[in-house]
Amino acid sequence: MVHTVVLSDIHLCEIEREDGLWMRYRQRPYCPDDELVAMLTELRRRVRGDQLTLILNGDIFDLDAPRVIDGESVFHNLPRDAAHSAPMLEAILDDHPEFLQALGEILADGHTLVFISGNHDIQLNLPELRALFTGRLLAAAARAGAVVPPERILLRSWFHRTDDGIVVEHGHQYDSYCSYRYPVAPFGNLPGEIQPTVGSLTARLLTSRMGFFNPHVDTSFMLSAPGYLLHWIRCYLFSPHSLVVSWIAGSIRTMRELIRARHRHDPGRFEADLRSAAAETGIDEGRLRAHAALFISPAEERLGRVLRELWLDRLALVPLALLLSLLGFWIAPGGHPLAGLALGPLLFACYELLTPKPTLDETWTSVQRTVHEVARIHQASAVIFGHTHQSAARWEDGVFYGNSGSWSAAFHDLACTRPLEPARPVLWLQRRGDQLSGGMARWRDGVFSFPDASTPPPAHHLAPELMRSPAE
Repeated sequence: MVHTVVLSDIHLCEIEREDGLWMRYRQRPYCPDDELVAMLTELRRRVRGDQLTLILNGDIFDLDAPRVIDGESVFHNLPRDAAHSAPMLEAILDDHPEFLQALGEILADGHTLVFISGNHDIQLNLPELRALFTGRLLAAAARAGAVVPPERILLRSWFHRTDDGIVVEHGHQYDSYCSYRYPVAPFGNLPGEIQPTVGSLTARLLTSRMGFFNPHVDTSFMLSAPGYLLHWIRCYLFSPHSLVVSWIAGSIRTMRELIRARHRHDPGRFEADLRSAAAETGIDEGRLRAHAALFISPAEERLGRVLRELWLDRLALVPLALLLSLLGFWIAPGGHPLAGLALGPLLFACYELLTPKPTLDETWTSVQRTVHEVARIHQASAVIFGHTHQSAARWEDGVFYGNSGSWSAAFHDLACTRPLEPARPVLWLQRRGDQLSGGMARWRDGVFSFPDASTPPPAHHLAPELMRSPAE
């Protein structure tokens, strides 16, 4: 039997050495390492004698997270090049040795490991980081007693297609805040330096610097104005940290970086990127071109939308609203100056109604809708995304659609006592002959559970063309 197992969005980063509520999600007791290692050990036991491809579907590492220097977390916006990213990856691997060794043992058992770059570990597209990561994996396999050929470690810049037609992609190319023009060579104006996106900049310059937020939990930082006020009272009122300074300074720096790094679309670079993707995946350029047509343009091409997302537009409206209220106070007719004060709030209300902001849920829904088009283009037996942190699994008309969810340190509460998803998602497909079956498994308290075990989905016969390699 052939097994394909997909995990994503673990967001391993350097370990925060301090305790307390500030950046608690980065502290060792709250990281998912123990769960991961136990799950991978049990997975190895269950597939013994079979063939396993373990696909790590992006954002396994978080290279946008703060560094740890001399035992202290240090915020940064270092260039996304090999010289600065390699030490980050080394440090993360050093801080998570058990996870690295568990991957090495999977390789030592004779299985295959696929790593797909996500938006937070996009630097794994760089040859230097690929060589570093591959070397660490091979060393881990050697410690497990096996000499592993490097060919069993596959690194993908954009997506991976298995021999039985399973297409796995992180999914950030359909999110304007995280997408790149050229997914295989996502460089900007400077050779060898990866283009900054709105998502990477806000992670580095905003959310990571607001350490009472958990960047892995959207609801912890996507708040209303009253919600931010309550958060400030609860966390910042008696704290040396500043929410307002972090927001204003980080937002302005984000806009400055986006303006600095803007560049024109280059059709020649796009064609070269397609050729590189064809060489990496074995997929013909025609299908890749149709696939790339689904991408959403990067948000930095629409800076007005970014201003709104960062709330800088509302900040700019404040002096105008105050001026309007003062004018209304002095010139209000009929001896009702207090009524004139309402002009400022009325301006805000009209602006909110006329310029609605898409919610994060709408973005995630847009990402997930793309799976059907990807399946059609590749005639896929299954399409699996990550990125949204929202696990999903369903069969439709003989095709499996899934989202690998998240294994990040995500909790309902600031104290990290209630995990957001206590039963961790593991997408697990099996092929026996020309039949594909499986779906979502859950890992909790050292045990796999299969929610559909009582009524397993029927095995789906793969079309003959799906049993050939993509290049055929």
